[in-house]
Amino acid sequence: MRKIKTMADVERIQRRNNIILGVIMIFLLTASSVGYSLMSADEERKNSVSENGFDFVRDGGIWKLSIGGDSFGFVNLPSEVSDVDVNLSVEFGMYSGQPLYFVNPGEGAGEVLNNFGNYVLRYQEACLQQDENDFGNLTSKSNESEVVCNGDLPVKDCNSNLIIFEIGNETRVYSEGKCVFIVGDVLRGSDAFLYKILGIN
Repeated sequence: MRKIKTMADVERIQRRNNIILGVIMIFLLTASSVGYSLMSADEERKNSVSENGFDFVRDGGIWKLSIGGDSFGFVNLPSEVSDVDVNLSVEFGMYSGQPLYFVNPGEGAGEVLNNFGNYVLRYQEACLQQDENDFGNLTSKSNESEVVCNGDLPVKDCNSNLIIFEIGNETRVYSEGKCVFIVGDVLRGSDAFLYKILGIN
């Protein structure tokens, strides 16, 4: 025969079951939090690399680096652009608070601006005039005295901070005066330029 339970017995059993359920829920929440933090730490270790004495963290497809409280982002690590020939006579301080001009901008200009945009006074596309007789990417009308630039862009020479992107089979970076020429793969060349000028490579 089944024992008749009093209201006090039913409440006591319910309270015991609620306590057991609460303990199980707290255990699951704690275990999942600990598991998530361990997985995140492991994932962060996989997504962080130390090269040339600097720690890079992969975030959203970009290698991020913090230098003196400033954050920089790169598509390539220093080891991935170590084969790019870089010969520069320009320094990072030359760009601070100064206008920056781009010739034939594209992805490379975006890579440079992501890192230098906060430091330069302003930036814009321009045309290169290397000397009186060489108008670089300028187009001329039938009369040479009427040389014009596509899109009415300002004409600048290497006395201005210019970054010129050129097509080429071999990726290399070099400077003439204040002009920086990035030839070939513009993203790899831009990262090699940035690493060199920031003192990372």
